[in-house]
Amino acid sequence: MKKESSLSLAIRNILFNLMLSATDALFSLHTSSVDAKTASNGSSCSSAVTGVCFVHKRLSNDARDEDSDYQTDTESESDEDVDNLQFKCSNLLLGSQSSHQDASRLSAASHTSLSGVVLVSCHQDGTCKLWDLSTRRCIVSDAISGRNGPGLAVRRIGNHQFIYQSRDVLGAVSLHDIHRPSEPIVQIYTHSTTFCQVAPCCYTASNQYNTTSDGDLLTSDRSHLIALPTEEHPVAIIRDLRCDPTTNPLYRIDVGKSYGMLTSLALCHLQETTQHLVLGCGMEDGSALFYDLRANGSPWLIDKVEDATECNADDMSKYMCRAKLGKDPVLSLDLCSRFTETKTSIVAVAGCAGDTDELSELPEQDQGTVSTIKVKLANERSDTTKTMNASIRTKTRTCSVESGGKVGVSVCRFRPDGRMFAVGGWDRRLRLFDRASSKPLAILRGHESSVTAVDWDGNAPTSGLLATGAGDGRICIYKVFPNTSLKR
Repeated sequence: MKKESSLSLAIRNILFNLMLSATDALFSLHTSSVDAKTASNGSSCSSAVTGVCFVHKRLSNDARDEDSDYQTDTESESDEDVDNLQFKCSNLLLGSQSSHQDASRLSAASHTSLSGVVLVSCHQDGTCKLWDLSTRRCIVSDAISGRNGPGLAVRRIGNHQFIYQSRDVLGAVSLHDIHRPSEPIVQIYTHSTTFCQVAPCCYTASNQYNTTSDGDLLTSDRSHLIALPTEEHPVAIIRDLRCDPTTNPLYRIDVGKSYGMLTSLALCHLQETTQHLVLGCGMEDGSALFYDLRANGSPWLIDKVEDATECNADDMSKYMCRAKLGKDPVLSLDLCSRFTETKTSIVAVAGCAGDTDELSELPEQDQGTVSTIKVKLANERSDTTKTMNASIRTKTRTCSVESGGKVGVSVCRFRPDGRMFAVGGWDRRLRLFDRASSKPLAILRGHESSVTAVDWDGNAPTSGLLATGAGDGRICIYKVFPNTSLKR
């Protein structure tokens, strides 16, 4: 009876995946071909992609307004309704075209729509490459030299800057401008030896366009803050990139050794009218912890304002909460804020490692490696939310456990408007989910190994641009759910 049940479940999973929008990469390139051209000794090097992020050069209004290659999609105003979303995807070749593929399948209008868009990628061999997406070529094969360890992450800061993190003995993190990438603006040494990545402060814009009238990305006044791992494995700090890195950090959060080491970080500024920051910490033991770093009263604030109040152990529940996702490490965590007229809350998405054999012994509802979590902040004026609380909304599987597939998750990222999120899996697939319902929207193919890096373009609600990188050295650029009706 058990075999029949398992077979029936496997068939149902196969049919369910067939109903999803699925697409293969139209164009791709192993970045090792670029390395082969630049290597002087002819030896091969590991070009596995460990991070990707979009940045933008400044453009004239005429170049910014041209995007006529794709039809307009109109998204529903309702957060719960995604039925009107029509999947669209294009993959653009990075670098010189493959001999068996025809680059003419991309129109000239596609080139214009990507004018000024640059992709930054970091690699296992320590290189940091810059790609011009309008020409689909690598324009800088190593923008940051002098690092003695593999690249760990690249993340966008504001409109034209990015952070590069390497896993060297110093745990170096540096800030760069896209126009002068070889000259770091600031360098921080975390001395972290783990794989925990830096987390810039994200911001879910209430402005549906996600841009200013000049076309720059909307950022909060906390966009200069970043969360960092440290040499103390359960400790995270938050620094201001505008300040001398040798000074004390703004916040120091000691999660505690009972949860193991920090495996992922996420930092979110709730909205422009508040000073609330929320930090998410993914842990080795499968826990996700959340900290309310409000300016007044936070027990983790080092440089306290004059009227800040101390927090004792009895009040700690006002400022932190925990969700237990499973036994496996939380490898990726991302946050977005939700706004209503009466309250603001946080939604988190977490991706965990997973062993197929161990998960197969669990009930089906506990086999998911992708979790969405609702975080409610304490409100002293409310009778029902006196404490901070985290509750698991859904747990979702990537591939089927019964099929023996690799179910772990490497990376999760919300789209900048928070309406959907992308999940990069060990099964070589990228999956898109609706945030409100956790309903799967699409499966993207194009890699031959685990998807290790994902980034949405800052204008993704309009442009639909999404990038992935993987251990196979391949980078894919997709255009998914572009809503050009939002265009100014």
